[in-house]
Amino acid sequence: MARWRNIQPRPPQDYAGWLLLSYPLVVFLVGHWLFDQIGKPFADHVLQAATSIAKGGNPNEVIADGHVWAATAHAYLVFSMFMLIYLGRWLGAQARRRTAAAHVCIAATLMAVGTGFLEYVHIGNRPMNAIFLFTYQSVAGSELLASMQMVAFINRTLILINLLGIIAPAALIALVPLLVREPISGWTERELILRVRETQTLGLLASILLALGVLHMYAWMSWAPELLNKQQLETVVGSVTFYWGSVFTLMLAAIYLPALMMLQKRSEIVMDALQVPLIDRAEWLRCRGLSLKIFNQVPQAIGILAPLIAAPAGRLLANLGQLTPK
Repeated sequence: MARWRNIQPRPPQDYAGWLLLSYPLVVFLVGHWLFDQIGKPFADHVLQAATSIAKGGNPNEVIADGHVWAATAHAYLVFSMFMLIYLGRWLGAQARRRTAAAHVCIAATLMAVGTGFLEYVHIGNRPMNAIFLFTYQSVAGSELLASMQMVAFINRTLILINLLGIIAPAALIALVPLLVREPISGWTERELILRVRETQTLGLLASILLALGVLHMYAWMSWAPELLNKQQLETVVGSVTFYWGSVFTLMLAAIYLPALMMLQKRSEIVMDALQVPLIDRAEWLRCRGLSLKIFNQVPQAIGILAPLIAAPAGRLLANLGQLTPK
């Protein structure tokens, strides 16, 4: 009992930090709901197109696009695993055992819900499932690629990518409240600067992960028009990738901006303790990366926009085969 009496209650601001979990989840759920409503024509159209292959296809382009997809899949797999290792080490350094266990439980819950969501999309044959089936059916129907070994390998790779696409973001989102949790020794200027840097680091990791996800989505889907020899489908592929790039960009903004705003609010405690004059506080915040003005957050703004920028960049990757010498 004495052990429990010595546990000090957390400040109310720490419980407000748990709200940071909800913002990116709401953005994703709304994005999926909208796609579920407007995506049925896309799903019907591309799955119908995948039932036949036009004559005169270029096997060189098919093989080249397959290599581009494999490259993006490799990049996503490696980076997501690296990110999970980094997050695990960061959690161990930031939180004591009970706090760490609480965040691990939240991450596990998000992963379980996310895995159930994937199963719902697959079993319910929702429009989002067409992103997978469009190219998968095209590969299965291709005379060039349709070997049981090749199709099975692609299927296993995509299952792993989909699972990591749930696990890695869930782990990151579950740890975001730690960014604004009050340090054991209280808020100091040094601790505040450290938290800002950690916020920027986690934002960068999330940005790279989601940008790689968009690139992989585009490379995967753009393989199908070459397999089917129906290049007019590229327009639909580009629009779907652009949509999810915009959703992921908003998710990044929903992670980074609220965390920065909460840290800015915590900085008032530090500025009061240091007796920073009111007239100098805007400059004080700017020097420590806490200013919310856009020209003071240019690198972070570029990172937030990375998934959206990755959509047109995906077109360049998907067409790399055309740049090789003939």
